[in-house]
Formats: sequence, C-alpha cells, structure tokens
Amino acid sequence: MNRKISVRVICLITALVVLSGSVAFAAVMGSPYETLKRALLNAATYTNATMESHFVTRINGEVAEAAWELNIRGDNGYLDYLFDENGEVSGYSYYANGLSFSDSVNYTSQDGTQWYNAYVNPPDEIWRQNSLFGLTQDDLDSAQMRFAELLVDLIVGDLKNNVTMTSDNGIRTIRSTITGNQLPEIVRAGLDMAVEGSGHTFWNHRVIGFDGREYVTEDISIANGMKTVTTWSWPARRMTSEEEAAWNDGTFWEKYMDLEYWGIEYDADGIMYLLEGPRSQRGSARVIPATRSDFEGRGGPLSIPMTDLAIDFMRGEAEIDSNGNLVSVNISAAFTVTDMFGDVSDVEADYSVRFSDIGTSIPVSPIPGAEQILTSGNMKERFGTEHAGVYFTLNENGTINEGSITTAFPGEKESAPGPFPMPGITRGSPAPGGGLRLMQDHVIYTENIEAIYEEPIDSDDAEE
Repeated sequence: MNRKISVRVICLITALVVLSGSVAFAAVMGSPYETLKRALLNAATYTNATMESHFVTRINGEVAEAAWELNIRGDNGYLDYLFDENGEVSGYSYYANGLSFSDSVNYTSQDGTQWYNAYVNPPDEIWRQNSLFGLTQDDLDSAQMRFAELLVDLIVGDLKNNVTMTSDNGIRTIRSTITGNQLPEIVRAGLDMAVEGSGHTFWNHRVIGFDGREYVTEDISIANGMKTVTTWSWPARRMTSEEEAAWNDGTFWEKYMDLEYWGIEYDADGIMYLLEGPRSQRGSARVIPATRSDFEGRGGPLSIPMTDLAIDFMRGEAEIDSNGNLVSVNISAAFTVTDMFGDVSDVEADYSVRFSDIGTSIPVSPIPGAEQILTSGNMKERFGTEHAGVYFTLNENGTINEGSITTAFPGEKESAPGPFPMPGITRGSPAPGGGLRLMQDHVIYTENIEAIYEEPIDSDDAEE
C-alpha cells in the first residue's frame, strides 16, 4: 500500500480551517452566524440538488491532476458524470426508478460491437436518496455533530479576525486568507504527523519472469527510506490438451475441481500453463536504500515520502443566496513539499463547488430510450421476470438498440476462456510480449529468469 500525503486531504484541511474560521467570525456578528451555519450544514444534507465540482493540482507550475464532476440528485434517482481535461464525458453512472447502468463496456465482440449492461428492478416503493455528502438531518442533530462544532470553534481561535463578509444583490460572500505562520498550533501538529506518516511502508507486488517452468514475482516494501525485496516462485507446467479443452469450453472447474493450482498463464505463443503451488522463497530478502525509480509511475513527486510540508497560504470563499442556500465554495492553497531525496516541489491546489437546481433537480437517462424500454413491466413481458440483468448495444445515434436486448451474456456466442469470460482474452490473443494472467490485472512479460538469481537455473525447455 502506498501511503502518501494526498493533495485532496490538504484541501480538506484548508476547507476546515478557512470555512470554520468563517463560521467563527459569523458567530461574533450574531444573525449572520445562523445564516452561514445553516447554509453549510444544509448543503451537507442536500438530497435534491445539482453539484458541479472542479479540482486542479499543479506541481512546479504544471498540471499534475485535474478532476471535473457533475452530480445530479433527484427525488427518484441520480446521475453522476466524470469529465476529462477537455470537458468531454469520460464516465457516468445512472439510477432512476429501478433502472441502473453505467458507460462501462461489458463486452466487445470479435467484430468490434460493444455491449453494455443494465439492471432492471421494479421502482422502489420507498426511494431513499443519499445526500450529496452522505449526511442526514439526524446526523446534524446528533451529539457527535455538536461536539464537532465546538471542537472546530476551539481550533479556529483567532482566525476569525482574518475573515470578511459582504452582501450584494442578495448574495452574502464570506472570504478569508490565511498564511502558514497563522495556522493554529494544533493544525501544525496535524500536518507534522501527516508528514511523518508519509515515510511509512508502501507495498508493491510485481511479476518479473515466466519461462514456462517457473513463475517469479517480487514483493517490495519501503519504509523510512529502505526497500525490502523478497522474491517468490511457483512451479509451472503446460496444460494437457484435455485441460485446455475444458478451460475453453467452460467445464474446467467442474472436471478438475480437485486440482490444486494458483493460476493460469499464457506464454508469448498463447500456450496455456498451470501455476502450481505452494510458492517458495528464492534466497534471502534484500534490504537496500530506496531510489527515485521505485516511485516512478506511482503519482508523481507527491508519492515520495516527505520530510517537510510548508503552507504558504490558504484562501476560502463561500456564497449564500437570499434563501440561505449555499451557492458556491472556492478553496485554494499553495505549499512547498520537500521529499526524502531532498527535492523541493511547489504545489498549488484549487477546489471549487457550485450548487444549482436545489429541490428541482431531475436525473435524465444519458442513453435515450433506456427509461422507456428498460422497465420492469417490459422485462416481465419479455423475459418472465421483473428483476433482470440485461445486455444491449447502441444505435449509431446513441439510443438503445431495442432489438439487441438479451439476458444472455454476449460472450457465450464466441470463443472465451471458461465460464467467467473476460473481454478480448482468448487463446489466440495473448498480451504482446508475454501472457496475461487471468486472476490479476496486469500484463506479465516473459524475461530471462537466470538473471534474477545469483545461482543459474536449468533452462531446458518445458516438456510438451
């Protein structure tokens, strides 16, 4: 596990400090306190609203992470969108009146046809929508929440003196800017604790070789700047023709249920092997200093354990409309991070949220026609059940192809390994340069295992 200081966490700290300071300031002003407090807490319990949020992190001036989401909560369901950096939809999930689906392609046919799936159930007799932030009115009325409010007031202290409040056209705006040396001592201690925690273990498992006879992996853990590497191996043998046939026709588990094995592996030629257990450790674990290369591909500079985190400034702004509803929140922060190798990174983080259509939001199916066609009544008439998992394709204009709807997994019509087919994986399509282990989610590249150990290994070819 990779434990690191998340910029998102730091932004939450920013929100806590800045907006809590706003609440404390409003408390001094009398009636504005109730207005702001009610707006913040009510927003946490919105069950019918539309929320658009943006998050951007820049490291040394370059965008390192960006997220854009649109969440629509209605009285009968929800629709959540994810967008890429260009504003194009990169994913969505939808539920309304017993119908649920997402944009994920469930199966791709050999001719390139993409199949989607949905779940259809009778509309809920009692629809209970979770709020945007997962809180209920009962939560707000709890002793735990009251304690949290008092604790925030205690933490904020004199930060209330850094807050301003203005009003224009019925919109009240509260702003605050805090520098690093103004942070309360308890917040400083929390950041120091987080920095210290970032140096603790992260764990990684990777495959480093497969030669048809032996399957080799490495477990890597890093703690306090030192890396421990442990190498493991499993014996492998080629599947018999009978076993391979059973795998391809879906009867492998039934015919060979007593066979003890760890996994299935393809070599570069698409030949199938059984990985037999138990695993054995090769040599002693090695403990060596961690290097920058150990963190490559794991999230950039902020994935490396830190030795120092210095806050430059934090800014916050909240808007409240004439009805007491929270309209928007904007938070920004700048800080400097020093990692375990002495490298310094300047980090900027911006987070913004805007609420709209409070009480009037309606999630609309992103696939035209799905709401009308995929109903429990239609499923009952067509498939004999009101509860159905169905598969379907889309027309060229993006509408649901009504004639394609089926309850049978489309992969059953094509060659696929075993009773749990995986899209695009067949004996004739191994991963480039190596095989694809069906029991885990990464590609295995065949390597020269002799180079892994101090003692050479007999490299005779595996028996046919």
